[in-house]
Amino acid sequence: MKKMYLALAIAGLLAGCATQGNNAPSATPAKATATTAMATGDNLIVDPQISEFRANSGKSDVWVKDANKSEGLGDVGSSKVSAFQSDEGSARLRFVSANDDFSATPGLLQTVNGLSANTDYVFSLYFEDRKGAMSPTELIAGVEGIDGKVIEEKTVSAADLSDAPHADRKSFKQVTVAFNSGNNTSATVFAKLKLADKSALNMDGNIGKQTEVRVDGFSLTAK
Repeated sequence: MKKMYLALAIAGLLAGCATQGNNAPSATPAKATATTAMATGDNLIVDPQISEFRANSGKSDVWVKDANKSEGLGDVGSSKVSAFQSDEGSARLRFVSANDDFSATPGLLQTVNGLSANTDYVFSLYFEDRKGAMSPTELIAGVEGIDGKVIEEKTVSAADLSDAPHADRKSFKQVTVAFNSGNNTSATVFAKLKLADKSALNMDGNIGKQTEVRVDGFSLTAK
């Protein structure tokens, strides 16, 4: 009889353990931390302050890097330096080696949807070139249509922007490009580095520091 009671007690204990295991909460999977940037307000640019680009170490679903560091075609990356105090991040454009192809124009591009045809727009951004009025680098800012042809572009230097509006960080100066959309309901905006004076470079020095510029604070709005 004692053996029977003992067997029943053990069976009950095992059943209780099984019930507890089945009801125990399972581990909760970690939630994805990636976020999708969205255009806000009248500005048609997505991630205009480059903050998501910076947070993802220069990777983006909306910003396209037109560069190839390993092929000597320049470098596009993220920088913690920002034009505005409200956000961290900008894009850095530069060459990195004396063997680079200095005719290349490394840059950042974004295709923008939702334009109205035959409408006047203004594309703008903030450009930093801390090398001063004698800088050998320039910026090409502009807009391409859906056919890949340039609708409008502008090439500027630090000297050209001495009196231009500045951002919170005063070394960032505003560049504006006005254009008409024509028959385009989408377009690609771009900001590209141009080396205007190769002879000004010290090929034995730090090519990156001699050529780097930054861009931030993008905007595309109807007039």
